[in-house]
Amino acid sequence: MKKKSWHLSRRLFLGGAGATIALPLFESMIPTRRRVARAATDTGVRLAFIYVPNGMIRTNLMPTAVGAGYTLPSGLASLADLQDDFCVLSGIANKVGGGSYTYPDGTTSSDGPGDHARDTGTFLTAARLKKTSGDDIRNGISVDQVAANALREFTPELPSIELATKEGSYGGDSGYAPIYKSNISWASATMPMPKATNPQSVFDRLFAGIDPTATAMELERRRRLDQSVLDYCIEDMHDLERRLGTRDREKLDEYLTSIEQLEVRLAASGGGASCDPGTRPGDPSDFRQKTDIFYDLITMAFQCDRTRVASMILQKDNSVYDFVNVDGSNISSAHHQISHLDGGAADARKIMAINEWQMQSFGSLLRKMQAVTEADGATLLDNSLILFGGGMDATGDRDGDLISEASGPVHRHTNMPLFLGGRGGGAVTSGRHIEWTGAEPVADLYISMLAAAGVDVDTFGVEGTGPISQLAG
Repeated sequence: MKKKSWHLSRRLFLGGAGATIALPLFESMIPTRRRVARAATDTGVRLAFIYVPNGMIRTNLMPTAVGAGYTLPSGLASLADLQDDFCVLSGIANKVGGGSYTYPDGTTSSDGPGDHARDTGTFLTAARLKKTSGDDIRNGISVDQVAANALREFTPELPSIELATKEGSYGGDSGYAPIYKSNISWASATMPMPKATNPQSVFDRLFAGIDPTATAMELERRRRLDQSVLDYCIEDMHDLERRLGTRDREKLDEYLTSIEQLEVRLAASGGGASCDPGTRPGDPSDFRQKTDIFYDLITMAFQCDRTRVASMILQKDNSVYDFVNVDGSNISSAHHQISHLDGGAADARKIMAINEWQMQSFGSLLRKMQAVTEADGATLLDNSLILFGGGMDATGDRDGDLISEASGPVHRHTNMPLFLGGRGGGAVTSGRHIEWTGAEPVADLYISMLAAAGVDVDTFGVEGTGPISQLAG
């Protein structure tokens, strides 16, 4: 008689009345012959793209020295414990975002104002937008969707997630349709990906599926009792624990605890974690809380391999960062308005303060991913690449004169403010300030990130012609 195998399926779920929970990668899911020396694709490199609009002032974000061991500038002080876990990138450009652009074949395009629409719309596509206020839109496929298409064999149910902390349309810009300014993820030149703005609906989509055997009465009972999804999987949990080794049992406990903690936080912010898709759960009103919950969701989605690709627009719903204090008072003007620096140095200080909070936010995501240990012994952060930043450099002046360039264009798509977290399974040597001197196309950076995830492409966007070797050290 054939001996029963205890090797666990890679697509393992806990199930109960009306609920299912996807599980993280356990050592027991990996064939014994491959546990000692595994290929990078066994765990998989995850890619996340976190976009901040309205540009960043590089004055207190960019180190003066390149390489490793640089002195952290004041704007990155909150990342001191993470300095070895991310790279500061200088000299990356997205020239297609400019008002005027000359294509590689010599033809030109002059679209005038509209830097905010081009900043958002081209951030992940590196394509030239068609300027239109109607439905005749034209962009390009975004890098996250190139990755999602290639990696869907590993996560067929959810190739990617697209998140945003602000709801609705973000408005038009100087003759550009609002859709450009409202989306960074594009499935094709004419089809933006819908973005999710409700953390609870994202949680249900990721972790709380519907059991087809559950009756309407069972679903209604759970909804009335507001019980945790874990309560419905208790028998499966006990059965699984008996089949796991010590390290896997610890990992299971860690993972289920994180789900329980997230459910508590979601409930406190406006409703329980429901498995019933007919129930629209609550949504936290506090922007900082919502951002932190989205970071939890990205981390958990990557941890249990529900998806390997995520994108997120980080923007306050009313665009007023009223929790940020500058010169003794909280900011009361819209982020977009002050990004033009019409108020001179006073506005520059406000933007810098907003940027410092954004970098603190970046650090929060990195720490969450760093705290997760995977089956190969590496952290989730080690096996991921997280690009954080925006498409516009506001001043870039290292000499401290924040408005020396305000008389000229303050929205430039060269020397983009970008920060790359993680090691991509060894593809990136982190802890460095990497500087390119020739306006390296951001499209080449995207080709390199795709390669780290096992997605090989020769070109991307308008200017991408191949990977950039500097990331490996």
